[in-house]
Amino acid sequence: MKICTNCNKNLAKDEIALSKKMLGKNTKQYLCLDCLSDYLNADKDILIEKIEQFKEEGCTLFV
Repeated sequence: MKICTNCNKNLAKDEIALSKKMLGKNTKQYLCLDCLSDYLNADKDILIEKIEQFKEEGCTLFV
């Protein structure tokens, strides 16, 4: 189980996949949705929408 590098929260698989998608596949920094939204200065709801978009597009990180 991976944890958020910022707040130590256990991460869901979609949070791990989104971290990889937004920060790069080889990232060692995994962030929960709250911390990732702060890091990217993006609304959390938009990130949730992006997860669904990436799934619909067939991104293999979200399988």
